[in-house]
Amino acid sequence: MGFDVDPDEQAPPRGRAADGWSAEAVAAALVSAFVTLDRLPRARGPREPGGHWPAHAVEWADQLAVAELDEAERRERQAFAAKIRARPTGAQIDQMEKVLDWLRELRDLDSGMALVTTLWALRAARGRSIKALLKEKKWAPHTFYRKRAKALDHLAAALNLRGAPVF
Repeated sequence: MGFDVDPDEQAPPRGRAADGWSAEAVAAALVSAFVTLDRLPRARGPREPGGHWPAHAVEWADQLAVAELDEAERRERQAFAAKIRARPTGAQIDQMEKVLDWLRELRDLDSGMALVTTLWALRAARGRSIKALLKEKKWAPHTFYRKRAKALDHLAAALNLRGAPVF
């Protein structure tokens, strides 16, 4: 059940996600898997910050301060609060596990492609800079994006060869 396919021979034309997996659909699934992973509760270790203080009453001055915020700041705070509270569903966790298995199989084939693809998806899921990643790892951008594209094409070809359903 490994990835021993030649992406040039088996890959469907790019952008054809309706008939099967495309590189873009694989990329979206990878990023979605890391978003789901970040939303899972911690199993062990210290609790998340902010949960140990007792609940406090919201005073009128606090409500006025919130009302005076500009719309962009208010939306940003609401999105942050919603992101923290929303836990993934069982279906999302199942999809995440399937996608992370793809990375394990890719690592057996080519660990360099797996590393590049994993770090890219993790940074994209967390909204962090890819440019900063390249600088930290001292990677050439051309090589990084070439390896990522090759890995995504390879995964799409292997998934299409298996007949894996697109989610």
